[in-house]
Amino acid sequence: MSARHWLFLRGLSREARHWLPFPERFEAALPGHTVHLLDLPGAGTEHTRDCPLRMADLVADVRARWRPLRDAHPGPWNLLGISLGGMVTLQWAHDFPSDFERAVVINTSAGDLSPPWHRMDLSVLPNVARALRDTDDVRRERTILATTTRMARDLDAVASRWADYHRERPMRRANVLRQLAAASRWRSPARIDVPLLVLRAAADPLARPVCGERIAAKYGAESALHPSAGHDLPLDDPQWVIDRVASFAG
Repeated sequence: MSARHWLFLRGLSREARHWLPFPERFEAALPGHTVHLLDLPGAGTEHTRDCPLRMADLVADVRARWRPLRDAHPGPWNLLGISLGGMVTLQWAHDFPSDFERAVVINTSAGDLSPPWHRMDLSVLPNVARALRDTDDVRRERTILATTTRMARDLDAVASRWADYHRERPMRRANVLRQLAAASRWRSPARIDVPLLVLRAAADPLARPVCGERIAAKYGAESALHPSAGHDLPLDDPQWVIDRVASFAG
């Protein structure tokens, strides 16, 4: 397997640190592959900035910060995004197909391919509303994890760690809503010429597996379904993700 660089993009209201040890595990499993992390506008290192309302503008923002990385690390690059990061990945692969050799999306959806009740199970709306208004950082993160995970362990410890991230780089509620608006308004591009892998999870209430199935069908992409994981698939079963990406990238 030849050496490659990867750019990983996280999802709604998440930042690069929410990957936890997944990037390190990925690099250990794929020798010669290096992971680079950038945050979406409004989150993490970019938490003081407003998130754009258009997916094309999100792409332009992240791409402008990625280009110096590409210049500093020549060679083939791949792109991997989860949830909202997956939407950015698909739009980026359409807008600038020569930037990346391959693209991987995890548990993502598109408004023109799936109805709202497939993009977000109505049963999780109370949890989403509770998380948006909760001022207790640990309790809010525990609510999010209860919604997005099905297999991960030590959730109280993870929630405490993620609460620390929020205290250090607080994401404004307005930016969460702006990210939600960008995601809800986004429509899948007409074509993607970059080889694409779509990973889905059977127990995902935020992007039901049919959402990814329809994306894969539209673009003739490779696809795989995890039988029991939730929305945060790299947290629920990181090795499963790594194995599928390694096969795809090999």
